[in-house]
Amino acid sequence: MSKKKKGETLETLNKGFKVPDTYVIIFFVVCFAALLTYLIPQGMYETQEVSYMIDGAESTRTVIKDNSFQYVLDANGEPLKKGVGLFEAGGGVGLLNYLFEGMVSGDKWGSAIGVIAIILVCGGAFGIIMRTGAVEAGIMGMIRKGNGKEKFLLPVLFIFFSLGGAIWGMGEESIPFAMLLVPMVIAMGYDAVTGVLITYVATQIGFGTSWMNPFSVAIAQGVAGVPVLSGATFRVVLWIIFTGAGMAMMLFHANKVKKILYRLFPMYLTHISEMT
Repeated sequence: MSKKKKGETLETLNKGFKVPDTYVIIFFVVCFAALLTYLIPQGMYETQEVSYMIDGAESTRTVIKDNSFQYVLDANGEPLKKGVGLFEAGGGVGLLNYLFEGMVSGDKWGSAIGVIAIILVCGGAFGIIMRTGAVEAGIMGMIRKGNGKEKFLLPVLFIFFSLGGAIWGMGEESIPFAMLLVPMVIAMGYDAVTGVLITYVATQIGFGTSWMNPFSVAIAQGVAGVPVLSGATFRVVLWIIFTGAGMAMMLFHANKVKKILYRLFPMYLTHISEMT
């Protein structure tokens, strides 16, 4: 058995490739994009203003005209190739000030800094709540008080996790709760799939139909140039419909499984029910 040499650590012993940090990857992507500006000619599109109605009010936005692309030409009539510099003044984007300009460009509805603020506030608040154990304590208290009332407890938990996905963007955070609740759901006479349905699946339904998720809705609306959190009424209606449909599917599955298990293992499930 070989002995560990002096000065060696787990990092020095591990010779495998490690994925660089996300910021390192983004930096090299920016460097590559900056290099391409010296190789690819500049071009431009013609734009036009269009009007649309949102929440009963008329708004306008700038869109690109179809088939309007053309190259920028130099004094000799050739396509112009002009690479970016290290710094660009007057709001221009340079290699070393791309981060700042990217955050502050745009209006108050679409600038990246507003989306970043929403993510920091909402994500930080959710992280603090999770660290305090308040969510876990509330779920456990709900389970204790709902003993013998599983038909009411399962829908409440489903709605709770769906709201978590819709309001806080809860997704992979539900996996620890699934690991916690699956044994309890099995003890109630259901199966593991029921536990996954009321946790992970519920959060994905809420995430997909969210009206205020800062990690998807706010970012997408900021990129699209529409007011952040607009169209909330329509999304709330979608959330109600899809959450109700998902809850109905979960209850149908849970009741079907419980009937089958009681028919196959009546004495065991009766004993488990008495223990819980």
